[in-house]
Amino acid sequence: MATYSNDARLEGWELPDQRRSFLPRTLIALVTFSRRKPLGAFGALLIGLPVLGSLLLPGLDLGIVTLPRVLPYAHNEYVLGENILEGPSWEHPLGTDNFGRDQLARLLYGSRLSLFIGWSVFAISTVMSTSLTIISAYYIRTVDLIMQRLVEMFGFIPDLILIVALFSIYGATPLTLILTLGVMSGINTGRVLRSLVIGIRGQAYIEAARSIGASDKRIIVRHVLPQIAFWIIVSATNGIAAAVLVESGLAILGFGLSPDIPSLGNLLNSSRNFLRSAPYLVLAPGLMIFVILLGGRLLGDALRDVLDPRLRGSR
Repeated sequence: MATYSNDARLEGWELPDQRRSFLPRTLIALVTFSRRKPLGAFGALLIGLPVLGSLLLPGLDLGIVTLPRVLPYAHNEYVLGENILEGPSWEHPLGTDNFGRDQLARLLYGSRLSLFIGWSVFAISTVMSTSLTIISAYYIRTVDLIMQRLVEMFGFIPDLILIVALFSIYGATPLTLILTLGVMSGINTGRVLRSLVIGIRGQAYIEAARSIGASDKRIIVRHVLPQIAFWIIVSATNGIAAAVLVESGLAILGFGLSPDIPSLGNLLNSSRNFLRSAPYLVLAPGLMIFVILLGGRLLGDALRDVLDPRLRGSR
């Protein structure tokens, strides 16, 4: 029989009556993740800096309380005929555009809108793909046939044509873009989740749980969802970066949001006419898009290696 002293700890283990609080466990998990996956930690830092800057600096209105604005300018504040196409200075760290608006303020406001679009698209696609796909894949003989025909029907519609058509009907607003990208992303993510659920439902422990009288709801919540949670978390990082890229690509093609809405795509599109006279207008939003995409890819790959049960124990 093993005995323990009062303050003894086995390597990597604690005494049964000792429990860490939530904050120390979270910090230890973050430190362990940073040591094992330094590129993933670097990717999280790349995403965290734009998120922190876009949320705190422009003075976010939370409805109940409004955070104080740190920047002296908002994204649409300018004096007509003054400070036009000025280079970087102490007053305007990233210069001004062709209307005299501060480029740093517009970049932070644009980052906040683009990241909000990315998070909203992820939330819609996750709820849609998880709820519908798990039910259709688990009850494969009853619901899956009808659901897959609907998925195939919407999957044949090109995303660009659908977005342009909806923009022409409902206007080029962030809500239209979020709903369209969320539904289309949910369909694409649902295809991957369907294959995972079909593979899980045939495992021996699912049959064992069903044989002892476990209900379908319990099997889905206790056995199916934990096995696909890693894919949902990984798709979050990649989906946010993909939504930012789609929004920027639509703006470059001329099918993006309204030009008066500050977004990374609109900032990049409006600066194309000033590549020679003011190249700094292109560098700032282009570098921000690159940082978000690189951070999302690095963090997504690291989370997949850590959370995927099929890759645990492998280097």
